[in-house]
Amino acid sequence: MKRKEITSLIILILVIGYGAWQFYHRSFTQTKSKHLLDTVVSITATSKSKSVGNMIDSVFVYIESLQDKLNDFDPNSLLWQINNSEATSFPMDEDIYELLSLSDKLYKLSEGKFDPSIKPVLSLWGFGTSSVDYIDTLRAAVPDSLMLKETLNLVGFSKLAYDKNTLHKPAGMQLTFGAIAKGYILDKAAQKMKELGIVSGNIDCRSSMIFFGSKIPQMVYIQHPMLSHDDYIASFKILNSSVGTSGNYQQFFEQDGVHYHHIIDPHTGYPTPNIFSTTVITPSAALADGLSTAFFLMPPQKAIEAAKSMKDCELVIYYQQDGNPVSLKSMGMKQLDFKEKL
Repeated sequence: MKRKEITSLIILILVIGYGAWQFYHRSFTQTKSKHLLDTVVSITATSKSKSVGNMIDSVFVYIESLQDKLNDFDPNSLLWQINNSEATSFPMDEDIYELLSLSDKLYKLSEGKFDPSIKPVLSLWGFGTSSVDYIDTLRAAVPDSLMLKETLNLVGFSKLAYDKNTLHKPAGMQLTFGAIAKGYILDKAAQKMKELGIVSGNIDCRSSMIFFGSKIPQMVYIQHPMLSHDDYIASFKILNSSVGTSGNYQQFFEQDGVHYHHIIDPHTGYPTPNIFSTTVITPSAALADGLSTAFFLMPPQKAIEAAKSMKDCELVIYYQQDGNPVSLKSMGMKQLDFKEKL
């Protein structure tokens, strides 16, 4: 065989080999959105299978099944039935057990500020009467102080007891996992995506996000708490992690020129004053979601110190000082190419 023929053969082999490599490593990416969790949930997924769109659809079905179980406004949900039963003891559900366990940690971290038994007080204020992110504008108002004091007697996470088999709660106590349910469901949905063969992707439901399997950092924006919904106050980049944000602009009403929002301090029964938003970055979406609420309810400096004591946890707080918006950030934010527009 002549040298020219050998060279041509080598080139042919290389071309075939490269084509085979491309075929073996080919991937398909698709993005779909659906109204779930009282917001628009957007899923982007990459898989070696052409049926990646069908995979996303099955993840939406899975998300909806968890939503149906944990929606404390749906009479058909397990949580609604627990809240509205005259019984005080209930067989434990696996998902509710995990949510209670995380709530317990956040309750202790925040010295009782994070409390999932706050639901009766939220209802008294008119926050969330049919869904987690809905305000009944006909009922939203500052409640009577005596009624509020009486309702606060129903609140107190330390009053309930639970283990992997049974939940015991006082009569009249009602639970809501609105502060961690989205993140928890995103964690479970991301695991479902991996089980289906999705190699990388993300789930975005505005206040909670999760990213996995990517080789390139993703840009995330923090909504501006005082300007339009489309404006942002800061940005940063993360790689395969989760983000949770709590803000005083998500559910609120104004009365007599005062801004009242839905993040209620269970010690006082009133919204936490002077805090605009908290954004948390952790590997777990449920933890990021819960911490964003817990840190919102804590004094900013104390929240920053708590974040510093935790592994793989970064925090940005926007709050009011002397009439002006200011921020506190954990040191790790510098490594995430953090930029803000204060």
